[in-house]
Amino acid sequence: MPLTLEQLDAIMEKASRALADMDYLTCEALCLDALTEAKRADRYGYYARVLLPLQEARRQRRMIAAAGDIQLGSGQGFEPGAWLENRVAGCVALTSPHKASDALAIHQQARQNKQFVEVLFADNELEAAEWTLRSYDGPTVSCAIDAPPPDMDSSQWFIEATERLGDAALTGVDSKLTGKALVDELESRLRVFPDHELLHQRLADAAKAVRAGGS
Repeated sequence: MPLTLEQLDAIMEKASRALADMDYLTCEALCLDALTEAKRADRYGYYARVLLPLQEARRQRRMIAAAGDIQLGSGQGFEPGAWLENRVAGCVALTSPHKASDALAIHQQARQNKQFVEVLFADNELEAAEWTLRSYDGPTVSCAIDAPPPDMDSSQWFIEATERLGDAALTGVDSKLTGKALVDELESRLRVFPDHELLHQRLADAAKAVRAGGS
């Protein structure tokens, strides 16, 4: 049975307190719960409002991660799990011989451990001049980007790369979709790069349109 409006409000009150206390990971988790329940209850106006604190919590998480340790590329002998151990914040871009499943595993482990860690998967050798970024969750999405230049700030490259992948996820949305189908599609695309701000905004607009149209 879907949650009542009062129960949804209780979740979001906790999320708001967590955001004010700079407990961004707790806020994000609570907002995701509220999104699920609002959708089950067909409360798409409420769904759209939840996306605002969710977007802010994710923006802050990403900034904290980008200020941590940056690992661009992984070769033979690199152990993603070992890299993750005892790390509060950081960004890692996995390359061959690692797979998309390795990226998903380290992403999930970081969330379980409440670590501020961002993960990318590049389907290429570490030494490649051009890297092929691929999604490891959600729909299949890929894009190309120049390999990290040695004279470029590592966090700057990582942020640019994630934005490029998020843009590709948004571009892949079927322009013919409307209503709840569009909400579902945008929601799935957000799994490709959960921090993409424009995807949050487009999803909020789609949810508001469902509410306005009653579809």
